[in-house]
Amino acid sequence: MGTVYRARQEGMARDVALKILRQDRVYDAQAKARFEREARASSVLVSPSTVRVYDFGQEADGSLFLAMELLDGESLGQRLRRVGKLPVLDAVRLARDVLASLSEAHEKGIIHRDVKPDNIFLTRTKGANGAPVEAAKVLDFGIAKVLRGEAGVDALETQAGTVFGTPRYMSPEQAQGKALDARSDLYALAIILFQMISGRPPFEDEDAVVVMARHIKAAPPKLSECATDAAVPRELDAVLDATLAKDPQRRPATAAALSELLEEAVASWSPDVTARPQALPARRPARSLPRWVIVAAAAALGLAAFAGAFSLLRRPAPSTPAASPTPSATASASASASATAAPSGHADAV
Repeated sequence: MGTVYRARQEGMARDVALKILRQDRVYDAQAKARFEREARASSVLVSPSTVRVYDFGQEADGSLFLAMELLDGESLGQRLRRVGKLPVLDAVRLARDVLASLSEAHEKGIIHRDVKPDNIFLTRTKGANGAPVEAAKVLDFGIAKVLRGEAGVDALETQAGTVFGTPRYMSPEQAQGKALDARSDLYALAIILFQMISGRPPFEDEDAVVVMARHIKAAPPKLSECATDAAVPRELDAVLDATLAKDPQRRPATAAALSELLEEAVASWSPDVTARPQALPARRPARSLPRWVIVAAAAALGLAAFAGAFSLLRRPAPSTPAASPTPSATASASASASATAAPSGHADAV
């Protein structure tokens, strides 16, 4: 939609991020409405977890501009593409930052509708003790839906059957073009939290329509089953299960409520539970023997047992107990050794 420049606001002696609508989109009514929606929706939000908007206007040549807080860092999307996934506690902390932004927006009647990793920015800020910490800020309210307030803010009001957003992070009701409320944003945030911890979203496919259909119909996998190396607490599994419910009525009612649930889910959890002794080499996963090896071993055991029984019938009774193992036991051990040494021919499933 536009180009973002680093600019200097001389009157305030500060650097800003200056977003300018592309010239070829200036006369596009929908593009202009989206640009204005982002400016007006963001300008009423003051949460430290939302990017700040300083100014918005239009030049004599028709160019629209938006002056925003200049952030130093990278988007969550860039981070995940670079490192794959995040530790559980870091992921939950960043998710709660996003929920702080969404909580204020929802209270003011604004639904983001496009919560995704590329619209979450990770930047350095000062923590409670003054030490620098990494925090998340929510960006781009360009397709936000304003539920109340000035009518002109939402010139692109969603119509029945019209879908806005990013398929991978859409709620079931959003994928169907139904009416949305704040719980649609919470569903999207749960998808992102799932991805931050497991390294992948719960529903994936190259076809966007297939992904949307899975949001509508398919049950999501358990986070603990997709992130086995993270030792996910059961409480966190339960929170995500509830927030990813197909029926919005079954999800947490508000962003603040979800934030509290996440805090409680990891309150007594320690990342130390995932520690493993470094001196021990990792075991290779057990491989099942092919069917032909099992059948051959069973046949060998059967023949050995038969031969042993036959030889015992023909052999005269010994005067003293035999000290050596019985033929059947020897044959069994030999067959077992043969079965163990045989090549498995197993191919790992994808």
